[in-house]
Amino acid sequence: MANSPHRDLTSKFNEQQVLLHQLEDLVRNLSEIVTKLESKLSESPKAAYTDKRHNLDNEKGKRGKRVGKDLEGDELEGENREGEGEKARAVSVTKFSPFWSERFQFVSAVKLDSDATCIHVLPFRDFEGLSKYVAVGDERGRVYVFLRNGDVLVEFYTRSDSPITAMLSYMSVYKNESVVVTGHKNGVILMHRIWEVSNGDELSSLFMENVGKIVPTENGEDGLPITILEVHHVGRMRYILSVDGSGRIRVLTENGTVFGSTMPASKPLAFLKQRLLFLTESGAGSLDLRSMKVKESECEGLNHSLARYYVFDATERSKAYGFTSEGDLIHVLLLGDIMNFKCRVRSKRKMDIDEPLAFQAIRGFLLIVSEERVFVYNVSSHHYVRVGAPRLLFSAGLDDIRSSFLSNQAVDADAERRTVIPLVASDREKLVVLGLGSGYVGMYRSNLPIFKGEFNTMLWTSPVLFFILFLFGAWQFFAKKKEALTSWGPDDPFSSTSATTGAPLGTGSGDRSFVDSSSRGSDMMDLRSSGLRGPSRRYVSPPRYPGGATNSYRPASADHNSRPASVDPNFRASSEIKFRGSALESSGFSKRRESLFVSNQVVDDNN
Repeated sequence: MANSPHRDLTSKFNEQQVLLHQLEDLVRNLSEIVTKLESKLSESPKAAYTDKRHNLDNEKGKRGKRVGKDLEGDELEGENREGEGEKARAVSVTKFSPFWSERFQFVSAVKLDSDATCIHVLPFRDFEGLSKYVAVGDERGRVYVFLRNGDVLVEFYTRSDSPITAMLSYMSVYKNESVVVTGHKNGVILMHRIWEVSNGDELSSLFMENVGKIVPTENGEDGLPITILEVHHVGRMRYILSVDGSGRIRVLTENGTVFGSTMPASKPLAFLKQRLLFLTESGAGSLDLRSMKVKESECEGLNHSLARYYVFDATERSKAYGFTSEGDLIHVLLLGDIMNFKCRVRSKRKMDIDEPLAFQAIRGFLLIVSEERVFVYNVSSHHYVRVGAPRLLFSAGLDDIRSSFLSNQAVDADAERRTVIPLVASDREKLVVLGLGSGYVGMYRSNLPIFKGEFNTMLWTSPVLFFILFLFGAWQFFAKKKEALTSWGPDDPFSSTSATTGAPLGTGSGDRSFVDSSSRGSDMMDLRSSGLRGPSRRYVSPPRYPGGATNSYRPASADHNSRPASVDPNFRASSEIKFRGSALESSGFSKRRESLFVSNQVVDDNN
């Protein structure tokens, strides 16, 4: 009988688990169907439009106008209705995919003379708190810095012809100055400083110079490409962490010297800021700067598959999103410190996408860029909280994004372009910088709404909440303990009706005499009967208590702490008797307790 409620709860819990898994499968299937439909809708009109546009362009002989301007031309007045139908269809494909343009506002775009290989948002902010400058590294080792509106401010040669593969920046101790670190394909790490000089109202100029160079090998040979650059602050000291293609971690100081290096068993893919924790291909690891030792552990739920890419969430830094070699999009939690940490896979989802990829997180969303498309996932809505995996919102082709600000001539000229390097960067808020191939870099501002999770779905695993609950429980415990201790006063060895209710000690209006114990009474009687009795001395009782009765009470035994059940509870023993003042004494004041013979006056009978 006792196990029947437990069995009922277990069966209900199992039923809820089955329903939850069914809902997850349903959501996953619907997301895949929507993705396939979007891809078919975006590809089918584009394929049909290619042949028709070729015929129209041969008749017109114009390649530099947009499709909308082609519709306004007078040279096609003599075309038949089939040609007019072709033109009508050409109008619809000017918007291959409206999802990107509706959710990301176009800010500006720049065109480089070479292919961009790295994009980074500099830490300078304007008076509105928005990022001001974006740095782009190219395949010839140069750095371009431009404003949000697309104005190129700096074109800097980094003293290395090798392509830039990683970039890092952080604010310097000097005002309006930042340190920029570039990692190159040949393994060289260069340090620069960039500072801002104000020229007037909202006008400023940027200057950049090289301050140091770090060669990875002693013999001067080319090393492996630098894949990760991170900065770690220890007080006023700043350490630069670099990871090359083999996974070796090097720790550099600001003056360009090598602090130490170590080789983990698995290649690091992403560092958790200011924690010296990182995610690797097979799990997670931590770095101890003092001993330069690496501690590694496997990630629960990864099932011995290798991760290829990782990025940490923009708001909750313990969350990360990655892509495995088996084609799974994973959601990972990394908790703890460098001594004790734990990695766990929260969810997996199959994803049909080709590598290479670039991952970037903004507030509430995840962006994944391939060579052809951009995928946007929601990681902040209530759907994500309940299901436990990023939810695909939409995907857009890079050709569609370029066509929003390029003419047909430029788009056609880029049709046989070289392989696009997936590039994406952001300020982790609203600004998104996207590499579009052939030297084009576009900047966009996110218009995506940010959904805040419900209270009962996000905060129950927060350490802060557990700490608050602990404080509340401790307060309740000590409050109850204090109440239990203070309910028995130091002068109240046992409770009585008069002590708890404040009732008067007696029921009459007479006086109450003080009488000692029986043993003392017998001794006094012997002294009085003998002839050697000295002067008579008597003890005067305290003033009359108005509410008391003229009764005396003598315990039956020598135990002062015992009271028979037959005795009236209004009586008190001698150990309980206190000096009594006026009956008008307020109950809010503490009662004064004195011994029996201290405050009494001694009166000589001879007087």
